Amino acid sequence: MDKLTRSDKTFLALVLLMLLGKAIWTYFGVDHPIVQNWTGSWAAIILAAFFGFIAIKLAGQTGFPDIWDENASNKHRFLYPVLLGFGFAIIEILVGLAMDLPNIHVPFPFSIPVYLSGGIFLEILYHLIPTVFLVWLASNVLLKGKRQEEVFVVVAVLASLWEPAMQITGMYRMGMLLSIIFGAGLFIFIFAGNLIPITLFRKYGFLAPVVWRLTDYSLWHVIWPMIYY
Repeated sequence: MDKLTRSDKTFLALVLLMLLGKAIWTYFGVDHPIVQNWTGSWAAIILAAFFGFIAIKLAGQTGFPDIWDENASNKHRFLYPVLLGFGFAIIEILVGLAMDLPNIHVPFPFSIPVYLSGGIFLEILYHLIPTVFLVWLASNVLLKGKRQEEVFVVVAVLASLWEPAMQITGMYRMGMLLSIIFGAGLFIFIFAGNLIPITLFRKYGFLAPVVWRLTDYSLWHVIWPMIYY
């Protein structure tokens, strides 16, 4: 714990980007519902960074590869997540068109710091911290290092259910769901949007899911609104 590895420095660089994005939109007083309802207060970001750093240090003990693991190539860390993120964003655009969604996105150019900071924050909060700590607690502590993969599968499914449950419930209350079938399909889609980055994390290290999410956000939240609205 007394020496910063390359992975530690990479994680800290992501934290600095997250803080920079927050500082920019705070300085310019960006007023948008996404920013107003976002949980990324300064305290939340600092806590996420602190516990995220601990999770990065524990990741190797729980079966997660190092950010720069030699068994994962740059194709795994960058190319594949970019392609998956691009494909996922295309589906999001099609779903948005099907629902005839209004422009829900933060306007450009402040969309860049908001979604850059938010994307990193959500990967740390939704995936890095809960998956590493829960696998460590259940497998390393309670099961004495046994059944690590089985525990990961259970944790990955549970972690992936949280966001779709919250979003679908909120959309139902606002009358935004077109039908039960559509709602079920949307639930599965959002579930996949959580399971994909967790799987990338498990296979290729934490940088892969961050690249996936930032690619998705770049197209869905930044580029698409500039073209369509």
